[in-house]
Amino acid sequence: MGDTKGLRLRLYEQIVNKTPDGNTSIFNKLSGTTIAISIFFAVISTESKLDYQFGEQIDTIDRIIGCLFCIEYFCRAWVAPLEGKYGEGLKGYIQYIFSPMAVIDLIAIIPSFIGVRTELKILRIVRLLTILRIGRNERFRQSMIHFNYALKSKAQELQISTVYTLLLLLISSTLMYLAESSVQPELLGSIPRCLWWSINAVSSVGHGDSVPITAIGKIIASVTSLMGIGAIAIPTGILASGFSESIAVQRKNIEGPV
Repeated sequence: MGDTKGLRLRLYEQIVNKTPDGNTSIFNKLSGTTIAISIFFAVISTESKLDYQFGEQIDTIDRIIGCLFCIEYFCRAWVAPLEGKYGEGLKGYIQYIFSPMAVIDLIAIIPSFIGVRTELKILRIVRLLTILRIGRNERFRQSMIHFNYALKSKAQELQISTVYTLLLLLISSTLMYLAESSVQPELLGSIPRCLWWSINAVSSVGHGDSVPITAIGKIIASVTSLMGIGAIAIPTGILASGFSESIAVQRKNIEGPV
């Protein structure tokens, strides 16, 4: 009985990533690797040629991965009562089973064990829900904490950047409408149509079929593209600064006052 409790406790420490050195536990490394492999095969199986040629092999690998996910699911359920948020005893098992992450696990596992070679093939895409399981990873959680800190601490700067971008989109789309509406009424004959063009230009995606043909239109497009670099670079720099500040604050809290 004592050995069982000890095994359960060690498994719990592996699952919650309580390792002495603070690094990712072996359990979470294996879980992350399995998730990555599952997502990889879920993606390539949507390619009809690969699915036709290697469908059986992909299904075999998928079932193996499904078994591994089942083992992980039962391991997490077994140690669930050790986590305070689920409660103790039978209550802990039941609350874990009906928790959002456990439900997502089940939905992602089921397609691996039912035949989905033809009309039910869309169910295989459900396996991509396993990407949500990354949310359990401690490093991912830390990244989200830093990201939220950056958004909150730099909210005012980001608002200014957003206003700049919106003004750039509105002004460039209006100018493009004035320059090109008479010569390209179908593509650039209204400000909303030019706004779509402006969004593509500012985001550096490209203009698609909406390409200016007048000299003034080309000048407007060139200036818009150049100013679009700032629209992307400014918020990027702001968020990078927020990330750096968040990491510095975390390190200061860990090290304590000097």
